[in-house]
Amino acid sequence: MLRIWKESDRVLWMLILFYLVIMTVAALPTLQRSAAASRPATLLEMAWAAEGNLSEDDRTAAHQRLTKHLAWMEENLPRQWGRYSIEERAAWVFQSMHEHLLFGEYDENQNALSKALLEGNYNCVSATILYQILTDRAGLPTVAMQTRGHVWCRLLSRPELDVETTCPTWFLLEPHDQGQSPAVQAADEARTLSTRGLAAKIPYNKASLAAAQGDYPGAIEYLNFALSLDPQDAAAMRNRSAILNNWAVACIGQKDCQTALDILKRMENQRPHDPDLELNRSKIVDAVIDQWCHQGRFSEALRLLQTQDDLTSSRHTVRSLYQKWIQDAASRGDWYEAKNALRLAISAHEDDPLTVAQLRRQYRQLTAG
Repeated sequence: MLRIWKESDRVLWMLILFYLVIMTVAALPTLQRSAAASRPATLLEMAWAAEGNLSEDDRTAAHQRLTKHLAWMEENLPRQWGRYSIEERAAWVFQSMHEHLLFGEYDENQNALSKALLEGNYNCVSATILYQILTDRAGLPTVAMQTRGHVWCRLLSRPELDVETTCPTWFLLEPHDQGQSPAVQAADEARTLSTRGLAAKIPYNKASLAAAQGDYPGAIEYLNFALSLDPQDAAAMRNRSAILNNWAVACIGQKDCQTALDILKRMENQRPHDPDLELNRSKIVDAVIDQWCHQGRFSEALRLLQTQDDLTSSRHTVRSLYQKWIQDAASRGDWYEAKNALRLAISAHEDDPLTVAQLRRQYRQLTAG
């Protein structure tokens, strides 16, 4: 039986359709964010994030400059581009980068991609990040490489070719001259860098600069940020321990022993099995003990020494600290404190009869009567 379509049915279905359209449109931003979150971040996105305090205006301006150059590349590709060798294409992209973008000067402290794009100054980190972005757009296979204190780009051609991104005339050099570069000299010591690892070099280098200026808290923040991007960066871990150690030493110089000990604890928590830590620990603990003895805080110095796992690594011994305490009290004429310190020393060495006898003989004037 044929059903007659009523006007009320038509209105109802139109309302349902309208509701579905509204809900779909409203959900689009959330779906887009979810899709963006589920895909791997690009090198460009990670470079922006790694700069940390990059303003929205600077990011927009830098991004526009990069977009403009990418458009220029597409419009000005040489004819028969596909017939060029990989090395020839890499050289063309490299030359255009230095002519149109990195027209400034090499600055070893200029790690930021945004400043490289806006000001033209660069170092090995910012230049390598930019070159990888450009070669990726050109369809060229490259990977970032690193050795101690330096990064560069490797072109995955046959044979592979290392590219010193900070040398504007790199592709014009003779093979012998290229062979003198840090990249080529690194040989088997060179290691590949992931996208995250390359971006992490931005805060890593900022940390080194902050530490050189004595800003140890800032340096640690930068290194923690670098390790959040690349948790496997062994150099960042070592550098963090070294900076914490220098910070603790600086605190001792400022007679801030408690902060030095707090920093030492952080070092132990972060690298509990670091073989270099024991030496650092002993030096810091000895320095704190020296200061506390100078301040007359002998009981605290003794407690600190006795909490150490390996007493043989310290310049101090329990006996030597008690002797300093006794002599300090005696020099001030406080014989009651001197006798009490001797009594505590004898009690601490009750399992060592020889030491007890030597202490009694050395300070017999305090044991008389």
